[in-house]
Amino acid sequence: MPISCYNTKSTIEIIMAVAMAGSIALLFYRSIKLKKGIGARIIQFACVLLIIPGLIILGLEDILHGETIATIIGGLIGYTLSGIGDYDKRKKGEETDR
Repeated sequence: MPISCYNTKSTIEIIMAVAMAGSIALLFYRSIKLKKGIGARIIQFACVLLIIPGLIILGLEDILHGETIATIIGGLIGYTLSGIGDYDKRKKGEETDR
């Protein structure tokens, strides 16, 4: 395909798809090579790393519109930030029990 066939929208979609694949690869690398487990925070991080580029791609393709994307991003932010207070309290409790 000649270079002139690519436009900005296609380039952004390709970058987002590569970012999604790269994020999954990095999470597997972390699990396998560094022998780290998959906890609740990693699952939330993976959710953000996959949903944001997916929303960008769907928005560029006019599958989702601005209001829908804003609602999903708001829900994602609420989901991601919802357990931070409890997580910090549990972590402090674990440190004082030792």
